[in-house]
Amino acid sequence: MSKIKIPQILTVEKFADMRERFINDFFLPHAEKEVGNEKARNLTAGLRSPNESAALLLDAMILFRQQETRNDNYKYLQHFAKTVTDSEMVDVVVSRLGLKRQIIKAGDDTVSPNIPAVKESDASLLHRYSLAPYGLATTGTRSGYKFHAMTLGARPLITISSESDNVVTQRFEFTPTEGVIRPKDAKARMLKKNSGEVEIRILSPEGNGQASQKLQDEVLEYCRRPDIAQESDHISVRSASIKPYKIEIEAWEETAPTRLIDEEALEQALRDYTEQQHKLGAKIQRSRISQIAHNHNATKLNILQPSADLVCEWFEAPYCQEVDVHVKANR
Repeated sequence: MSKIKIPQILTVEKFADMRERFINDFFLPHAEKEVGNEKARNLTAGLRSPNESAALLLDAMILFRQQETRNDNYKYLQHFAKTVTDSEMVDVVVSRLGLKRQIIKAGDDTVSPNIPAVKESDASLLHRYSLAPYGLATTGTRSGYKFHAMTLGARPLITISSESDNVVTQRFEFTPTEGVIRPKDAKARMLKKNSGEVEIRILSPEGNGQASQKLQDEVLEYCRRPDIAQESDHISVRSASIKPYKIEIEAWEETAPTRLIDEEALEQALRDYTEQQHKLGAKIQRSRISQIAHNHNATKLNILQPSADLVCEWFEAPYCQEVDVHVKANR
């Protein structure tokens, strides 16, 4: 999810500004009305004295109000696909377009301890949500092919028949989707200009992303359906071409309490980067690896692998086989 600018209305007022606004705009006018100008001024002076109990109480009230404002702002931001971060609210947001979170691997509650189901990530679900408007049309556009391939089986089979001169029936046939494995990513291109020969490449959510023949066949059958496919297109489906690589780095740290490298955290950050880039047409950049390492206190870095940036074509996807970090101390 890209970072967006939070509207001014959802920012929290500074502590000092909020405190003074409360005193000048609310407390002082109220006190003058209740006890007169002179006494009100004396009470107001107490609110500005750090050791007065009333001042401490006001500080606590302002801090409480700021936190409540942050909590309310967080709730407001959960209503929009661009800013939602709570997983349960992600499910609510995408339900507006009839989408549901996919089950990647079923759980097992017959064993102890129970094995939880592996579910689609928030990022993947929100990505499909952003493509969902293309579901209102058939294939044809690149995004249309992408949507239908990634939502395999979700669209009911739509048929239209004429019962009489005055009656036309549109029939929706829903098929079970439980246990359906859907592509993690998909891209489509016309192989030869104006030929109608459209090739769809798909990335599996399992293993290194190599799509099984079964998944390829299911996507092909689905995208060739008469209520989805373009009549002028000849569609073929193939697996993404997987480009394996490894990340191996030597990172030097400064031997000071706040400058040490958390090796486990650095490895996890690199794995997160590789997972984000496990998609069609992605690239693995040495500069990003360097940036991540320096963000985790590396003072010097030697990237052993990859030896150069890994840049994928539209039909290729990078897959990281291993992340290996060697932390060394500066001498």
